[in-house]
Formats: sequence, C-alpha cells, structure tokens
Amino acid sequence: MSTCRRCRSAFTVLPQEHSFLTKVSLPDPTLCPTCRRQERFAWRNERRLYHRKCDLTGKQIISVYAPDSPYKVYDQHEWYTDKWDAMEHGRDFDFNRPFSPQFDALMKVTPKISVFTSNNVNSDYTNGAQQDKNCHMIFVSDHDEDCLYSYGIDSCLSCIECLNCFKCELCIECVDCSESYNLAHSEKSHNCRDSFFLSDCKGCHNCFGCFGLRNKQYCIFNEQHSKEEYAKKLSELNTGNMRTLSSARDVFLKKAGKQQIHQYIDGNGNENVTGDHIVHCRNCVECYDSADLEDCGYLIFSFKSKDCYDGHVVVDRCELTYGTISTINQYNTQFTFVSFYSKNSQYLDHCQYCEDCFACSGLKKKRFCIFNKQYSEEEYVRLKAKIVEHMKKTGEWGQPLPAELSPFGYNETVAQEYFPLTKNDTAKRGWKWREDTESQTSAYQGPRLSLPVDIQDVPDDITEQILTCERTGKPYKIIPQELALYRQHHLPLPRACFDERHLERIWRRNPRRLWSRNCMKCQKPMETTYAPERPEIVYCEECYLKEVY
Repeated sequence: MSTCRRCRSAFTVLPQEHSFLTKVSLPDPTLCPTCRRQERFAWRNERRLYHRKCDLTGKQIISVYAPDSPYKVYDQHEWYTDKWDAMEHGRDFDFNRPFSPQFDALMKVTPKISVFTSNNVNSDYTNGAQQDKNCHMIFVSDHDEDCLYSYGIDSCLSCIECLNCFKCELCIECVDCSESYNLAHSEKSHNCRDSFFLSDCKGCHNCFGCFGLRNKQYCIFNEQHSKEEYAKKLSELNTGNMRTLSSARDVFLKKAGKQQIHQYIDGNGNENVTGDHIVHCRNCVECYDSADLEDCGYLIFSFKSKDCYDGHVVVDRCELTYGTISTINQYNTQFTFVSFYSKNSQYLDHCQYCEDCFACSGLKKKRFCIFNKQYSEEEYVRLKAKIVEHMKKTGEWGQPLPAELSPFGYNETVAQEYFPLTKNDTAKRGWKWREDTESQTSAYQGPRLSLPVDIQDVPDDITEQILTCERTGKPYKIIPQELALYRQHHLPLPRACFDERHLERIWRRNPRRLWSRNCMKCQKPMETTYAPERPEIVYCEECYLKEVY
C-alpha cells in the first residue's frame, strides 16, 4: 500500500501495473490514480475557443489558445507545412537546474497547433473533431452533420445538446444513446425512436418516461397503453412548455429512482474489466468511455490499444504508452502531449513520426534528439541516461507531466469539469488560472431578454438577442439552427448557457470512480460506479439480465 504525495490517500499499485512499469523501465507512481487523472485533465482544453492571430501568417484564426497566451500558435494548416523547423530551438540541457522548467521553456517557443480538426465543412467552432459538416460547438466528435452544442458524438445527424451518442438522428438532450431517432431527454438507450425521457431502453418507440424496457411501444411511465390512448395522453401534455416538461421530468425521475434496476457496469463484450462505459475490452483496470482495449489501466476515451496505462485519448493501435495525453498510434512512449505516430520516446510535446527522442517539442520525423538537438545514437543513449539520473535526484523521473506545465489555465480544461477548484486553490498548487473565462458576465453591458416559458411564444428575432444564463448570469445566444431544432421538437429553449448545460449532462452520468459493494439481488461482490449509499437498485450482470429480458 502506498500513500499519495498530494491527497495523502492510500492506494495500491496493482501487480499487473507494477509489471507494466518494470517493462517500460519506470518506477511505481507516487500519486494515486485520481490525482494522476486530474493532472492529465489539466492538459486538455477541449471546449474553450478564442479568436486570435496565427503567429506565422498573422491570419485571424480560432484557437484553444487565448490571444495573450505566451505560447506560439499556428493555424493547423500552417502547422503541418515545412515552413518552419522546431530544430531551430534546440538547446543543451542544464544539469544545474531541474528538468521541468527547462522543458517548459522549450514548449513556449515551439509552435502549438490552433485546434484539432480534420476534413470538416462549415464547422469552424469545433475542436477534437473530424469529418463534420455544418456543425457548431461540438467537441471530441467525428462524422457528424448539422449537430450543435454536443460532446463525444459520432456519426450523428441533426442532434443537439447530446453527450456521448453514436449513430443518432434528431436527438436532443440525450446521454449515452445509440442508433436512435427522434429521442428527447433520454439516456443509455439503444435503437429507440419517437420517445421522451427514456433510461436504459432498447428497441422501444413511442414511449414516454420509461426505464428498463425492451422492444415496447406506447408506454407511459412503464405502463402499457393502446396506440390511441398513448396519442391522446401525449396530446394533453404540452412538451413545449418549460414548466410542464419540468414537472413530467420530475415524475419520471421519481419513478425511475425507486424502481429502475441498474447494471453495475455499463458495457458489453468485456472480460475481466473494471470501469464504466466500456465495450469489447479485456483485462483492463478502471477504464472509462473506451473500447477494444487489452491489458490496459486508467485510460479514458481510448480505443484499439493494448498494454497502455494512465492516458486520456489513447487511440489507434497504441502500445506500451504511459502518462500520455492525446495520443495516436504510438509504441513505447511515455509522458507525451499531442504526439502521434512515434515510438521509443519520452516527454514529447506536439511531435509526429519521431523515434528515440527525449524531451522534444514540435518535431516531425526526427530520431536521436534531446531538447530539439540532434545527436548520434551513441551520444543520445549516453546523454539520455545522464538526464534520467539527474531527474531521479530531483524527484522528477517517472512523474506525470505536471499540471503547472500545462499551456492552459486550470479553469479552461477538463480538470475543472471533474475536479473543480477555486482560483485560490489552484494558485496554492502552482497551477495556472485563466482570468477572462470568469469575467464574461460583465463583458456585455447591453439589454438582455428573458425567454418565454413556451416555445410557441418565442419570436423569430430571439436569435438577435442576448440572453442571460439563469445559473451563472453569463450572456449567451440562441442561433437560428438551434431555434429551428427546438421548434421541430416542440421543446422549450434552454435557459442556461452551454457550459452549464454541458456540466448538467456530465452530472447525469456516474462519476469515474469505483466502490466495492454487493449485488442487491444475489449479494455477489462487485466493483461499480454506484456508491453504496446511493438509493438506486444495482445488480450484477447476471441478475440484471434476468430482470430486463
């Protein structure tokens, strides 16, 4: 048993984790898995976008880096060209100083890519997105069309306010839904259509306020009705009225809270795994929102990889990676940030197609480089070993990329969503804070309009008005495409800004944390994201399947 050097909680380095670390010549961690995850999250600004100029061309661009960021930022199209060479910033390592500030100084002078998008059409306000068309404010989302204000969606059409949905169309306010059509305010449902307020339903259509159903239609709060009865009851319910919809939601949540049976893990096709929202994984420890992994641990949003630990977005045949953030197709790399197609390297930032490199930033197709300086193979091996010994003495070797080196303010990143801190708490840890993200409330001084309660009373010119978030007081707007979708669904417009709506969807999911408890049916022990004190009914997989099928 070890003690976390930050939060002082006890944690265990599992035998398979220790074996992996030995394989990649790293010491056991001194931070617990939760604190390590928080450090990684602090490196990912996924949703905060800014207008600024490209530091190479002067062109106005959209970027995840603020205009006054101390980092050099290039438009993504310019970043991939050969108009610049990061080797110009090569430098010697100073053995009289710690490693981290020297690596930080290198990262500040080498160009960063403005946003991470590829092959998009008319989808400027996106990040972590590729092959999207006519999309606005969607993030970590691919192959979508006409989608708005969503996160983690894939292959969706005309969806809005969704989180982690796959192959959905005309869905609104849905979380963890797949292959569904015309759903509203639903979660964990598959192959459903034309329904409101579903939870854990499969193959259902024309249902309202239902949970745990399979292949049903015309049900209201899990009670069967005829087609005519269903149509009559729904016609009496004005879903376009905010108060009416909120009241119906409360009834649904109350019934589901008392009666719905939950499987201890959301996933299928797994073998010997812990975590949540995982599919087709084998021998994995605490992995979340991931698929097709083998022999991995502590990964989030990771796919098609094996023998990897401690990563956020580790995808496309990664192997032997550790402490990596935004990683594509890497082999035997540790402590990397936004680095792709590289191998046998440590401490990389924005590097591609590199091999046998150490503490480099912005390099492409290089080998045997240290701090962006070229060495012979023999020189590289000797100097790297010497730096590693120096880092062992300073206590830096084997530690994750520290959050204080992140190019973003803590409150710009995913970390603030899952591990919220105040400005003072952030400063005590020596981490950055972005001031202007908290001052948006006072940025606009003009008139603000309150939303009508009913969608049918919303005027066309609402898209020209400034609205005020009911929770934070921040200004926000309704765009024309958004208004059209809400009218099509006959649902009331949102009364909170996008940040608050996104956080609410996150809170609808379980935390990425495991508790030991017993199945409430057969008493089988299990590791689950449902805390023992929570009121839900939680079953093991075998008991759950017997109940719902």
